[in-house]
Amino acid sequence: MASEAAGAAALRVSSLAEAVALRDGGVTLELLSPVAASDSALASGRDIRPLDESFEAQDAAARRDLGAGVYGLAAPAGLATAPVMTLAAEVIAVKSVDAGTGVSYGYTYRAPRTTTIALVSIGYADGVPRLASNTTTATIAGVAHPVVGRIAMDQLVLDIGAAGAAPGDTVTIFGDAAAGAATAVEWALRTRRLPGNLTAGLGRRVERVFLRGGVTP
Repeated sequence: MASEAAGAAALRVSSLAEAVALRDGGVTLELLSPVAASDSALASGRDIRPLDESFEAQDAAARRDLGAGVYGLAAPAGLATAPVMTLAAEVIAVKSVDAGTGVSYGYTYRAPRTTTIALVSIGYADGVPRLASNTTTATIAGVAHPVVGRIAMDQLVLDIGAAGAAPGDTVTIFGDAAAGAATAVEWALRTRRLPGNLTAGLGRRVERVFLRGGVTP
């Protein structure tokens, strides 16, 4: 599986049945289950460890952070983490517009000056929250640009000002702050959701690419 291929040392599962299914499916990583293998005939003969009592005593917020930590979005129990997910799309059109021009549905954004806008191939059907409309940024070549107008089903718009862009250019929706991108945590805060909900909510149309020891470009 992808986690094993990427070098994960262990997997936390939500149930003993899930741990058994993974072990029977050939996963050899250490598996941490809420129920000890010795407590159930279902897990007889399988190497499945129970989660320790200190974890079971953690509150809901701590457990939520542990899930977000899988993506490097939190650091539960003092563990250091780093972002490992990048959501990217591409520019599909670039257009110069005059001051006062309305952008996207309902014209919730009007260009304050003559500017250039870039149409990007991702939208709310792909899991990009509509609350990101007019509230957050995405980057092209490490430069942040505001997401303007209402996010459509499969497109969003950036006001890129005088910056250059062309169809086919990569747009980083969220990713590693060290590379100049807005982070998933920032996107989550601006769209009023938990980081884990944001990353888990990406649609089926978003292609998943897993890189060992690196971040998706």
